[in-house]
Amino acid sequence: MAILQFPQPKLAEKTGEGVWRLTGRVILPEDGSLDRAAALLGEDYPALAAAEKVHGGPVQPGDLAVRLGRPEVLADKTTFDEGFVVEAGEAAELTAQSGRAAVYGLRAVFEADGLAHGRLADWPSTNERGLHLDAGRKYYTKNWIMERVKDLSRNRMNVLWLHFSENEGFRIDSERHPEVPSRFHLTKDEVREIIALCGDLFVDINPALDCPGHLGTALMEHPRWRLNRQMTEPLYSALDITNPEARAFLLELVDEYAELFAGSKVFHIGGDEFIDFNHFELFPEMEACAKERLGPDCGGVDLYVDFLNEVIAHVRAKGFQVRVWNDGLFRPDQAEHVELDRNVQIGFWSNWDKGMAPLQAFLDRGYQVVNYHSEYLYFILLIRQDYKDPDPERILKEWAPGRFPTHPLTGPQTLDPASRQMLGCCYSIWSDWPDLEDEEEVDRRSRDSIRAFALRCWQ
Repeated sequence: MAILQFPQPKLAEKTGEGVWRLTGRVILPEDGSLDRAAALLGEDYPALAAAEKVHGGPVQPGDLAVRLGRPEVLADKTTFDEGFVVEAGEAAELTAQSGRAAVYGLRAVFEADGLAHGRLADWPSTNERGLHLDAGRKYYTKNWIMERVKDLSRNRMNVLWLHFSENEGFRIDSERHPEVPSRFHLTKDEVREIIALCGDLFVDINPALDCPGHLGTALMEHPRWRLNRQMTEPLYSALDITNPEARAFLLELVDEYAELFAGSKVFHIGGDEFIDFNHFELFPEMEACAKERLGPDCGGVDLYVDFLNEVIAHVRAKGFQVRVWNDGLFRPDQAEHVELDRNVQIGFWSNWDKGMAPLQAFLDRGYQVVNYHSEYLYFILLIRQDYKDPDPERILKEWAPGRFPTHPLTGPQTLDPASRQMLGCCYSIWSDWPDLEDEEEVDRRSRDSIRAFALRCWQ
């Protein structure tokens, strides 16, 4: 399909008949904070690449001056600090609320065929506009991931979630546990290059280390730390949270990657698909441990929540906010006596099972949520009769940032995007069958639906 275009700016005022085009210099902030971004954007816009770049000084006809500041026209708007204003006349002046906003403003300027004399202003309608990349199951090269970072900037998306641990692979080098990473993995220096590029383009990058499930590869050399099941073999993908040594092993991994991602804002610890949450009775050791450790009324679900709380507290102490998935929490078929930490973000991805708590259960308890709607925003490397790739036209026509997965009992679920409990939205690439296609085909198949997602978050 044709390249989807971003909508017209939210505010546009024409003050004359002239049209400004860059014929002079690009004047950047004197502190150099936008120098790298301007150089990288030059890869997309030859006029920007060819222009002389200077710092400060008087503005002359044909120039483009870029400033960081608080435009008065945006004072009463909810912009998430990502709004910009462009005033065009004999010269053009771009005033942006942040470095990220300046990148978006520069893109708006150079994607236009000249700017009519006047003023325009634009800003996103959704705060987080993320891409969650499953680089655990499938090995994606550093260069491919860096190209996706550039695409995020082109799509005016602002977060990359690097999900690097899965049952089928563990994809970042480890010094503390060198037995854990898969044969093909990113070195820490490669990850640092990705982090640096994200910084240059003002894209946040956050780690996702799923636990206590999805640890199949990490536990391959440590079978003694797999969770026992009644009448069958241990669950290969699940950490034995009754075992202090197993918990310590997990926290050692968390510590190592918290150090690598020290500049990140949020750490996703997962919590999903740990066991079949409908059948805690298959894990009697969890119940026994819960009663001993947490109290006589407690059961397996309480031990699970207690584990999450331990990891949440551990990660928060290192300076991160923490995110978890929704599917194992506040289930109506489980009586929980241990309460999940109230200051944790909820990645709300699905309500496919009637035993999953509806969205309102989280909202009533005051949690902030992110919309990962699996029906519209999950690209999966998979061949299955009931699966189709996300459809860009369907995203544009049917989905909206406030539309969450439908619950089988309570029906449609929505949340006002302006609510303080709404953190944003995220598109996910899941690599369930990692060898199904190469990374270039993954990009080809997902590109248009990611763009459609980005447009819906900006409108």
